[in-house]
Amino acid sequence: MKKFHDKWWKEGALHEGHDFQWKWPIIKRTLPAKNKTILDFGCGEGRYIEEILKVNPYKIIGADISEYAIKKAKKKFPNGRFYVTSGDDGEKLPFATNSADFILAADVIEHIFDVVNFVSEMNRTLKKGGRIFISTPYHGTIKNLVIALVGFDTAFNPTWAHIRFFTKKSLTKLLEENGFKILEYGQYGRFKPFSMGMYFIAKKIK
Repeated sequence: MKKFHDKWWKEGALHEGHDFQWKWPIIKRTLPAKNKTILDFGCGEGRYIEEILKVNPYKIIGADISEYAIKKAKKKFPNGRFYVTSGDDGEKLPFATNSADFILAADVIEHIFDVVNFVSEMNRTLKKGGRIFISTPYHGTIKNLVIALVGFDTAFNPTWAHIRFFTKKSLTKLLEENGFKILEYGQYGRFKPFSMGMYFIAKKIK
């Protein structure tokens, strides 16, 4: 896994930032008040961190499976704390319990095997009442039917990094079963019912 993602970043992270124009305005309005701690899980080289710090001088924690990307992020943001995660199933993430006010997990969960552990660890890391922004490619009934008919090999290319695929229902269930309350759901990119991605803003309630 690590070698795969290091190669991915070294080769330009493929489509990195292709949907930034749609996601960033939503993330920006969701950020907490100043003097708070933000964890960007799957931060890569820090594309979102760069924009977040323009809003307020937050305390930044960044994490990614790619050692290559984290090295670059450390150089760009010397005041942040950065961690390389192992990507192992059941991994206890290197963040203190109740240490973050806001977690950004932008298009990360589709790359993770043990998604239950991931969401549980995000909950553990968040302070009570803290929020998470989580996004992933959108898969709805009509879009999936069209993909099955004319674009299956492209959408589910086995050489790409996506290993999980979610619907609104399945990701809602995963978040709610792990201590989150959904505050907002939306779609972005293209047009319904063929949206590029979907996002959830959720609050830790237990």
